[in-house]
Amino acid sequence: MACHVRVGKGVIEVNPDLCADISDKELEERLRVEVIRILLKHPYDRQPEGCSLTARALGSNCVIGDSYRLQKVDMEKPEDFKLPSNGHFEFYARCIQKLLQKMEGEGQQDQDSEEDSQDQGEGNEGNFGNEYADIAANWQQDELMEAQLNEVIRDVSTWGSLPGHLVEEIIASTKARVDYRKILAGFRATILSEKRKLTRMRPNRRSGFEAMGSRYDFTTHLIIGVDSSGSITSDDLQNFYSTINRFFQYGIQQIDVVQFDTELGEVQTLLKASETIKVTGRGGTCFQPFIDFLATHPEYDGALIYTDGYAAEPSIPASMRTPLCWVLRSEKELKEHEHWMRQSGRVCFIENP
Repeated sequence: MACHVRVGKGVIEVNPDLCADISDKELEERLRVEVIRILLKHPYDRQPEGCSLTARALGSNCVIGDSYRLQKVDMEKPEDFKLPSNGHFEFYARCIQKLLQKMEGEGQQDQDSEEDSQDQGEGNEGNFGNEYADIAANWQQDELMEAQLNEVIRDVSTWGSLPGHLVEEIIASTKARVDYRKILAGFRATILSEKRKLTRMRPNRRSGFEAMGSRYDFTTHLIIGVDSSGSITSDDLQNFYSTINRFFQYGIQQIDVVQFDTELGEVQTLLKASETIKVTGRGGTCFQPFIDFLATHPEYDGALIYTDGYAAEPSIPASMRTPLCWVLRSEKELKEHEHWMRQSGRVCFIENP
């Protein structure tokens, strides 16, 4: 590996060749940095979508460099990228990702776009080299490791040299959060379960061939309504469509998408992840046209609404049987609207930078 120390997959790795040329004090400080990174759960949680490994590593470094005083290690800080202080990991990673894309130029962007959309993070290293990509090479979502770290953090009685605001951020990370990826995965599982069929070709797990087994057809018909009113920014729409693209990784083969403001736009069928967005509307917001459309189209197995929630509560027709999931753009908006949204379906939010 091209870096001195890195963490991931439950271990801390040290490069003996690179560390042979540094002092014991510097090695101790580099290990301390990785422990802080673990406590913040950057290697195991909150992996920003569409960000390269380099952007993730630099984003994590900005959080630590901004919050923790280092003497032996030269750590990147937000001001190095003309970014404000006191930001969070995802914010710094996404901003740095945009900076790296500008540095690489249009040709390299086209070459790496497919890798970035798959969240592999191999490209967009710019002038930073392989060192930063290697720092985050083993980072991945790991719910088990996250739960184990939460238990360790709750048992800590003294935090040594860590500043108070960094301790507060570490403790806050243990609190329950609404993870839209888990909600959407669970929503996908719910609407797939309705496609259960009995078959004699597969034995029942409990009684063998005496009773019919089950099989599931992956033919889910999903529709997504995207709020394209004037209060929704271009970055919001990009984040919305990023999560839409994620559904293709869950095994869904096609998705119908319709934009709306006070009126319903044209329904478009996506057969693969989309990189370009053509926006219509940009007026006010009204959910009722989309809800009425669902009530008259029972062929859909599930529906999502991407919105900021600022519109009148729609009337849900008694005839509507389509499961609904509201996807808001921030935790603040979720807390503001979930009291009425939960009456008609699931609710989650996408954390924006």
